[in-house]
Amino acid sequence: MKPLELKARIVHLLTDRLARMGMSESDLSDDMDLVRSGLLDSLAFIDLITALEKEAGKELDLDAALDRPDATTIGGLKTLFQ
Repeated sequence: MKPLELKARIVHLLTDRLARMGMSESDLSDDMDLVRSGLLDSLAFIDLITALEKEAGKELDLDAALDRPDATTIGGLKTLFQ
């Protein structure tokens, strides 16, 4: 999955949450931390990873992935799925 496709997919999966928080797609920058911002809790973040893994046909090593300091950012996710 290409980085732009991945971001579009993340936005799609987070549409309801964004609306509930009064946010829009333009609020999602690559350096936005999805967990620290309160957009996702840790379980919802894992659900997002699982959905992206299924769509990308790629399974991540979550232990290694979550060791990255930017793992919960959009930019970090784009790197993990490349």
